[in-house]
Amino acid sequence: MSIYFMYRKRYQNEKCLKDAYQGRKLNTYQIAKECNVGQTTIWKWLHKLHIPVRSCSEAFHLYKANHCNLSQKAIEWINGELLGDGCIHQGSPYSASFKYSSKYFEYAQYVSDMLESFGIKQSGKIGIQVHKKVNYYFYQSRYYVELLLSRKKWYPNGKKIIPKNIELTSIICRQWFIGDGSLVHQNNQKPYIRFATFGFSISDINLLVKQLIELGFKSNKEPNYNRIHISSYSTKDFLSYIGNSPVRCYDYKFAY
Repeated sequence: MSIYFMYRKRYQNEKCLKDAYQGRKLNTYQIAKECNVGQTTIWKWLHKLHIPVRSCSEAFHLYKANHCNLSQKAIEWINGELLGDGCIHQGSPYSASFKYSSKYFEYAQYVSDMLESFGIKQSGKIGIQVHKKVNYYFYQSRYYVELLLSRKKWYPNGKKIIPKNIELTSIICRQWFIGDGSLVHQNNQKPYIRFATFGFSISDINLLVKQLIELGFKSNKEPNYNRIHISSYSTKDFLSYIGNSPVRCYDYKFAY
């Protein structure tokens, strides 16, 4: 089978053309270039397969929009931050931005550097605001089409939830622990880990507990609070699983 025939079948196939045009948000010129055909050919097949074409405003936005190619590591890192204090803001129907605030400038800069390594650039400079005599540092990325998918998964009705298909990994757990976790030392007993999951529903918290147990960590939802408790029997194993802190300002959380 020739390469040309393979490409030709792709743009004549409704599922493939929808995936390129509606899923990956490619324009007709980009699809035509991938398929080694003229742009008018792609227009013809969009109409022939009854695939709705974009409005002028959407087409213009996508033409001017920022794009990034998110790796699996990038997706896991972002998901870990979203389990904690990270958020994704939708600025238009077509794109979204990642936001984060921290009392540590070092961590805000780390967030900026990590997202930059994923192809997501910072918008402006890291801001600063004083609240009750404490400095808070604010990071915001530029708006990207690809971040909109995360926004829709995590905020389907405007309220943050935990996506049902999330699968905890060491990267996700590390960023989550940095954001909302704490190592609790109590009397002379071994320390345990607590996650402040107050903003999530009980069913969402139970989903996370189930996955932590499946990873081998003895965990439960605290009976009277929307918090997750990792037993002192599993604390050392959990810290080994997530590795060291990527920034010095949070080394204290990893000091078993």
